[in-house]
Amino acid sequence: MKDRSVRRASLVGGVLVALVVGSLAVEPRLRALGVTGIVERFDAFRGVAALSFGVPGLFVVSQRPGGPAGRVGWVMVFTGAAQAVGLALGTYGLLGINQGVEGGVGGGRLPGDDWAMWASNWLWMPAYLVVPTVFLLIFPDGRLPSRRWRPALVAALVAIGANTLDWMLRPVPYENVPGLFPDGYAGVLAGLRGLPDVLDGPVVACTAGAVAAAVASLAVRYRSSGEEVRRRLQWVVAAALITVALAGVALAAPWGAGALVLAAVPLPVAVSVAIVAHRLWDLDLLLSRALAFGALSVGLLIMYALVAFTLGGIVGAGVSAVLVALVVHPLYARVLAAANRLVYGDRDNPARALRMLGTRLSGAGVPGELLDQMAAEVGRVLRVHYVAVEESGAVVASWGRPGEVAESVSLLHRGEPVGALLLGERLRPKDHRLVGELAPHVAVAVHAHRLGADLERSHGRMLAARQEERDRLLYELHDGLGPNLAALALQTDRARRLVDTDPAKAKGVMDELSRRIRATVEDVRTIVNDLRPPPLDDLGLAGALAELGRGFAGDLAVDVEVPPDLPVLPPPVELAAYRIAAEALTNAVRHAMASRCTVTLRATDTLELRVQDDGVGVGAPVRRGFGLASMRRRSEELNGTFELVTGSGPGTLLLVRLPLAA
Repeated sequence: MKDRSVRRASLVGGVLVALVVGSLAVEPRLRALGVTGIVERFDAFRGVAALSFGVPGLFVVSQRPGGPAGRVGWVMVFTGAAQAVGLALGTYGLLGINQGVEGGVGGGRLPGDDWAMWASNWLWMPAYLVVPTVFLLIFPDGRLPSRRWRPALVAALVAIGANTLDWMLRPVPYENVPGLFPDGYAGVLAGLRGLPDVLDGPVVACTAGAVAAAVASLAVRYRSSGEEVRRRLQWVVAAALITVALAGVALAAPWGAGALVLAAVPLPVAVSVAIVAHRLWDLDLLLSRALAFGALSVGLLIMYALVAFTLGGIVGAGVSAVLVALVVHPLYARVLAAANRLVYGDRDNPARALRMLGTRLSGAGVPGELLDQMAAEVGRVLRVHYVAVEESGAVVASWGRPGEVAESVSLLHRGEPVGALLLGERLRPKDHRLVGELAPHVAVAVHAHRLGADLERSHGRMLAARQEERDRLLYELHDGLGPNLAALALQTDRARRLVDTDPAKAKGVMDELSRRIRATVEDVRTIVNDLRPPPLDDLGLAGALAELGRGFAGDLAVDVEVPPDLPVLPPPVELAAYRIAAEALTNAVRHAMASRCTVTLRATDTLELRVQDDGVGVGAPVRRGFGLASMRRRSEELNGTFELVTGSGPGTLLLVRLPLAA
């Protein structure tokens, strides 16, 4: 629906541009007929106002046709359309009236030229008055400040209607600009002189009151609004002051007609800045594009007029039109390409877009910064206001101002989904091909980010495991081996003292000392075996598990099922499987009160360890003790999985998978 509205707005905008361009194209012919120039007769002001108000207003209406923002947009559209139609009708009327004069430079009268001139004579009035009255009353939210301002709106509408009717009832030559019409031209409604004089005072008072009320409404809004609305109003107030200053210059200076042309620019520019810079109506991107194309159109029209005026006095009108087309069209193509790049980025240049993205990918630092830089580069390439990279349902990098996500592009790495590229603007159909070419590069960055995050987590787990192992060794040495060695030293001193006085008792002490030394040696061997159990080196994992199972004889019957073709396992995987199995068998005896347990090993790309007992289970909810945490940590350190399956009935299944590639 919005796409259709945008197309309609573009079509109507094209009509406005065509009306202004057509009027400029006729200007060399009018100059040849001796008609006052476009600037001096104020038609240049109409052309600039038609584009500066009409084009942004059309895009506002296309996006918010029925909402409050649409009302402001409709006022801008009305202003631009009235100026464009009035300009075109005036040009048509002047051409027909002047070339039909006896002795003129060829040609003849055009159908309805008198009435076209009459309509042009008053169409400017509602377009002028609606801006300092209705527009200011409803800006920026499309509503009056409150119901108490309804009389001001009524006064504004009455003033617009009365002044427009007054000009409709005036003769065409009433406009005091010399050189517009042939001598003696009266036009239609020549006998009328506007509204009765008795109404002049009330109409002027109503108009002045409506303008004053509109300005007062801005002051009321400014005083009662928040900081964001105040910043928008500041732009409009500043533009209004500039407009008044330019209008004053236009009345006082000899070159005032040129200043009046510029007076049509500040207010629509201020409104566009309020939309673009301060996100009015959330149409910042759309209006920035409309403003870019509007500026392009105005610039081209100025160039067009200069070329037409320069060539119009040297060659005929037909040749001039051909030369103008030949000069302007290549320039138009170049400027349009530049505007497309400004508005749409490198969407129409996939090779450059991929080159820029590849440069960003190769020159980035750590994976976290890489994703941020990739998101920024995609935003610059596509000229969208928001780009984000999503991984595992969470946004891990973004660029621009967060807003509603309009497009989501799946990111695949080696055929596997790794995330999504989120865009804050709906793309044109032909842009999806470019995004499809950019997505694999972003997917590589996401995959690198994931690997970096996994590496960081693994490093953290390794540090935690190392600290845990150090703490365990500290405990064993401080609380076990240390006191034993201290006691041995005391026993040695005692035996040395008893050697001379009581040799028999000294011999008993030495015997006890020898026994305790052998026990301490066993403690040291136990600590060493905990670091790397000797059975793993002597018997391999299968034999070590079988010997471990025999150690539980009398408490637990352990069956070990190992395939005969079990490959040679990496030492870290072998040690982790042994430790996990030992902890599982210990839990089966201590907590599950099992009588039988089966340990099964299988190996493909991963080593699968299954420990199944017939005990009472670990209860529900599952208790998360030190043993379970230790087993889970050992599996995750090797990027494996840990699963504990326990039901309401007897028995517990422990399933661990450890990648052999680790």
